[in-house]
Amino acid sequence: MSRTHSVLIAHRENLAAEGMAAALSRFPGILPAAVATTADEAEACGREVDAVALDGEIEGAERAAARLRSAGVRVVMLGIRSDVEDLWVSPQETMATLAAALIPGTRDPRVLQGSLSPREREVLELVAKGLPGKQVARELGISTKTVEQHKSRIFTKLGVPNQTAAACLAVAGDIGGSL
Repeated sequence: MSRTHSVLIAHRENLAAEGMAAALSRFPGILPAAVATTADEAEACGREVDAVALDGEIEGAERAAARLRSAGVRVVMLGIRSDVEDLWVSPQETMATLAAALIPGTRDPRVLQGSLSPREREVLELVAKGLPGKQVARELGISTKTVEQHKSRIFTKLGVPNQTAAACLAVAGDIGGSL
């Protein structure tokens, strides 16, 4: 299974930071760990995460970015492009672009919609409704072992570690289809 990466969103407006954190939580492998509204908060909390999205308009943002980078934290600047070695994402970009900048290789969950077979979709739909494996098997007329094999393939295709994460994507509607 893929590793979960913790991220911090630092934006001068708390509502914007919380919104970005919520949107990033839809991406498999990304765990928004905290939000911050100042450079000092970003620097203090940012040392505990894998990556930081830092609003370039925050006073002291470039100083905080430099210190975080020197501590080995991946920093993505939001909205500004400086001459420094910054990774940056324009406000006109999508959340998928920000997710991929923070954690390279991150896939947009909406792209995953075509990756599941019709049977895997049926299994996931029933699992997302809370049915245990035996009931899923009975409902679909297959063995519980086959249900477990389908679930294993679903987790791999969606890039999630377990049934709960897969069901969350299904309930959120991030994998398309009729789920």
